[in-house]
Amino acid sequence: MRHLLSLAVLLGACAAAFAQASPHAPAQRAQPQDLRRWRIVGDAPLSAGEVMCPYLEVSFDGTPYVAYQDFLHPYSRLSLRRWSDPLQSWLDAIPQGSGSVAQSWYNRMTFGRDGTLFLAAREYQQTTAVVHTLSPTTGAWTYLPSGASPGEAHYTDIVLLPDGSPVVVAQDRTSVPVDMTVVRRFDGTQWRTLGGGPISASTAAYQSLAVSPAGVLFCAWSDQAAGGRPVVKRWNPVLDQWSDAGTPGFSNENAANLVVRVGPDESVWVAWVLTTAHIAVRKLVGEQWVAVGGDVDGGDAPIVATENWRQWLCLRFDAQGRPWTAYQAQNQAGKAVVKRFENGAWTTVGSPYFTPAAADYLTFTLGPGDTPWVCFRDGATRRAMAMVWR
Repeated sequence: MRHLLSLAVLLGACAAAFAQASPHAPAQRAQPQDLRRWRIVGDAPLSAGEVMCPYLEVSFDGTPYVAYQDFLHPYSRLSLRRWSDPLQSWLDAIPQGSGSVAQSWYNRMTFGRDGTLFLAAREYQQTTAVVHTLSPTTGAWTYLPSGASPGEAHYTDIVLLPDGSPVVVAQDRTSVPVDMTVVRRFDGTQWRTLGGGPISASTAAYQSLAVSPAGVLFCAWSDQAAGGRPVVKRWNPVLDQWSDAGTPGFSNENAANLVVRVGPDESVWVAWVLTTAHIAVRKLVGEQWVAVGGDVDGGDAPIVATENWRQWLCLRFDAQGRPWTAYQAQNQAGKAVVKRFENGAWTTVGSPYFTPAAADYLTFTLGPGDTPWVCFRDGATRRAMAMVWR
């Protein structure tokens, strides 16, 4: 019996040592709720110089990546960094400033199941929206063929369909009227417009894409033909047609920073910043869009920048299906707040206003184990910074 107990102790010690050595354990291992706090990740800031348009996404294996315009390089070219748990440091995923030929805006990222990183952007000196890929095996940073949009594009977003093919939405500067919503899919050889042409009724903005767990594609935007109100549509791949998701005209307010997302239970959600400076979240129930709780921001005043492309809104779901979001509080020097919806109300996660200074270009996501991450341009240094709640 004594030998058995000794063996058990030894096995337990080995298991503990393995857990500590796991390269992604710190990102996934959660403290008890009352011990968690918002922590700066690595040596702050993570960029060597000033940045614009930082965007963060976490891969399936738990590795955070941050893409941004790097002001240390000519034309503010794109840099891409990733966090290394073993080294406790941010590393270059590609050589600094080598990610684009000129300024790269929006920088939306997603990951394939094999770990391939896809990044969609409006890249100056390129004739259309672009999509880059980063190979998880070779580290090769490559362009997909040109044509992710008909021409000059803004408000790019990207998702992957279940077969792995990328879909990009953009505000199309070549449409008539100008800036309509166009969605294109890459079939392995070329980009093809879904639905045959623009899908908005008029000039549109804040384009956003989402794919449900069952593979249903949704697109949302703010449409000037609807008075700047939100519009949400779903794509029928058999008919190659777009149809309304829910009853149109479901908001009386202009929608800025619009985002559409689908929960793990196939529920469809949209969030946006009202022109009255509040955040609205709605869920599609049947064909009606139902408000979820009150204003997310409570007594805060979320920032809606005058140059609207410089701010965005994030909406994510944890394993329990609870929605999370983040915003800058104008009434608190532009610092960040993260909230999740539970027990019928929007609840602050950790301390509010937890960033050292203003959290410009705030992005938020959930990593493995529902670990919350934020990234932003620090208002004091204008450099990129990441924080995690654990």
